[in-house]
Amino acid sequence: MNIDKIILGYWSTKGLGSASRQMIIYAGIPLVAKIYKVLPKEENGEIIYEGSSWHDNDKIELKKKNSLINLPYLQFFKDDEEYVISHSNTCLTFLGKEFGMFGQTSKEQIECEQLLQESVDLRNIVTKFAYTHFESVEDELQAAKEVFTSAFENSNSGKLQKFEHWLNAKDDNLVKTFLVGNNISAPDFNLFDTLDLYKKFLFHYNFIKDAKDENIFELAGFPLVSDFFNNFIQLPKLQKYLNSELYKLPFTNKGAKFGSGKSGITWDPVIDNDTTPEEIIIE
Repeated sequence: MNIDKIILGYWSTKGLGSASRQMIIYAGIPLVAKIYKVLPKEENGEIIYEGSSWHDNDKIELKKKNSLINLPYLQFFKDDEEYVISHSNTCLTFLGKEFGMFGQTSKEQIECEQLLQESVDLRNIVTKFAYTHFESVEDELQAAKEVFTSAFENSNSGKLQKFEHWLNAKDDNLVKTFLVGNNISAPDFNLFDTLDLYKKFLFHYNFIKDAKDENIFELAGFPLVSDFFNNFIQLPKLQKYLNSELYKLPFTNKGAKFGSGKSGITWDPVIDNDTTPEEIIIE
C-alpha cells in the first residue's frame, strides 16, 4: 500500500463521513480529517444554516480535479498520482478494497456490495426523520413511532430483521463477529455507525424500557445484532477512533431536529458552539 496519508473532508458531524474515518484509522493509515462547518444565518426572521465554508472554498479547487466532488471526499497520493474520490459509498468501497476489507472472494465482494446498500437503507430511515421539522410534538412522536416500526419490526419487512437473519450463523453456537466471512469489511463499519445512531434514537424516545448500552438491541428483539454491535465496539483497532474528537461529534448537522445538539438532542444556536478544529489529525 503506497499511501502515506489520506485527507477526508466532511462536515463537523459523524454523518456520512464517519464510517470512512473509522476505516482509515482502523487500517493504521494517518488521517487528516478536514472539517467544514455550517454556520447560522438569519433569513426572514428564521435561523438557517449555510455551508459556505465548503462551497465557497475548497470545493472550488477540488471541483477542477473531480467535477463530481461532494462531501465526503478522499484526497491522497498513490504511486505519485493524486486521487480525489467523492460520494460516501464510493469512498467506503474504495477504502474497503484498498485495505483488504471488501471480501476475500468474488462471492464475498458481492455480499459486501449488498450489505453496504442495505446498511445505507437502514440509515436513511432515521436520517430522513432527523432532518424533518414537525408542526407539533405529537407529529414528531408519531413519525418516531413509524421509524421504529420500519427499522425494528420483528418480521421480514423490518429492516433490522434482515441483518439479524444474515448474522444467524450456520454453525451451532458460533457468534459471527463480522458480516462477511471471518474478516472485517466496509459494511461492518457502516452498520456499526448506523446502529450507534439508532441507539441514541431508542434511548431518546424511550422505545425500549430499562435498557442499557450493551443490551438495548437485544431487548428490542435482535440478539445477534446486539452481539455484533457489542463485539465491534470493543475491537482493539477501533479504540483510537472511539477515543478521538471525531467520535464526540454529533450524528447530524446543525439543521437537523434530531441528533445535532451538543447540549441537547437539537442544535441550539444560542448556547451551542462548534469548537471543532479545521483539521483533526490522527496518526
